[in-house]
Amino acid sequence: MKLLRSLALAARPVQPEPHFRAQQFSRIYCLTAAGLFALQAIVAMLGALDLVIPDLPSPIPFEYGRAIHLGLAEMWPLIATMGMVYFFVTAELKREIYSPRLARWQFWLALAFTLSIYGTLALRIGNGREFLDGLPVLYLGLCSTLAVAVYNLLRTLLASGKQVTPAAVTMTVGMVFLLLLLLPNTIHYSNPIADEATKFWVVHLWEEMAFELTSAGFIAAFFITSGIAVRSQVEKWLYLEASFAVAAGLYSTGHHYYWIGFPAIWLAIGSLVSLLQVIPVGMLVHMTYKGLKAAKLTSKREKLTLWLVLSSLFYHVTGASLLGLLITVPWVNLYMHGTYVTSGHAHLALFGSLGFVVLAGCYYILSRGSEPSSRGYKAAVVAVVLLNVGLVIMGSALIVAGTLQSYLWRFLGNSFMQVSAVINPYLILRVLGGSLFALGDLLLFGVLFGAWRQTKAHPVGKP
Repeated sequence: MKLLRSLALAARPVQPEPHFRAQQFSRIYCLTAAGLFALQAIVAMLGALDLVIPDLPSPIPFEYGRAIHLGLAEMWPLIATMGMVYFFVTAELKREIYSPRLARWQFWLALAFTLSIYGTLALRIGNGREFLDGLPVLYLGLCSTLAVAVYNLLRTLLASGKQVTPAAVTMTVGMVFLLLLLLPNTIHYSNPIADEATKFWVVHLWEEMAFELTSAGFIAAFFITSGIAVRSQVEKWLYLEASFAVAAGLYSTGHHYYWIGFPAIWLAIGSLVSLLQVIPVGMLVHMTYKGLKAAKLTSKREKLTLWLVLSSLFYHVTGASLLGLLITVPWVNLYMHGTYVTSGHAHLALFGSLGFVVLAGCYYILSRGSEPSSRGYKAAVVAVVLLNVGLVIMGSALIVAGTLQSYLWRFLGNSFMQVSAVINPYLILRVLGGSLFALGDLLLFGVLFGAWRQTKAHPVGKP
């Protein structure tokens, strides 16, 4: 508590900007998501430790703990994205959301269904469906919250007329896809191929398409506001990014389809189309480089937001695009699919395509109306460094372990126990990386909580 108080006092209030009611509600979305993210880091670290110490006492079996970890990885970005979209759509359109009351009720519904998923899994109640282990009725409840958001956003866009901006439309379309891709997963399929295919609409397409659109909309709005790039330049990139996110996201999922019973052509389609996903990321890196050369940021608040966005770009290029492209090559995929290499790619890609972007949006929203002091800024920078160092160690350890696993087990045919003994040191190294990541996570939560405490005293429309 002393740390949280000191971080709260470390932010210096500035003259508050006028808020729309929806923007005020978005703060509780972001703070809740930051708390769930901190919880995920702890659960993940304990799970990684349990993997190398199998007899570690735990009230929750490993398989259900893993299910909670995977569920948290999906839900905290979802809740944060709901708040971010409300905040930046109203900022882009310069008008209130259609129904602030619906936005408020939506939060409580989303939180109730999210906690219900975690609670039932902790009680060992689930459906055994990897990545979507919760009860289908609870995912149907999440669909209802997304439907409320889509309705609220579409009514807002329709009422805005010619004031509609590409960033607002892109974020709204991303929310529509989040709903459409989750909805089929509330149905039970007797055909295992249909079941696996619809599952990857959330596991892969949420990240590679839906969240890609909402994150791109936020980056566009932030770059325009901070002066890193002019609106015309950002919107040209945004059109291309949105087009590639939809097209490449849909077809690059093919490298998953092949392994669940689809025709072999899908493996080739998935590999080739994955190349397209690198193009808009490279353009964003170039635009950021040019913008920072032309205009230096003076606001520490904007600098911290940018550090998190740049962290996202690094892992988007390395973990999501390049590593993802490598392991989709058919001859590589044959041996590495489903190994620790896939896990390493998933961790890096998650924080490349949305994790760090969502954290950047949460910080930008929660710190609005304040400017961090030198102490608060240093604490946040240390948190970002720990997150990055921890993630690099985790990802690297998993990739090395997976490469050895692929070669020794699948290529040479050594026994599972022989391979496990060889890769165990790298799994221990993963625990070390996870510990650093969790420490950075908790420190960043302290920074976010401090910013929220400092600015919560300024209600909407009042200084």
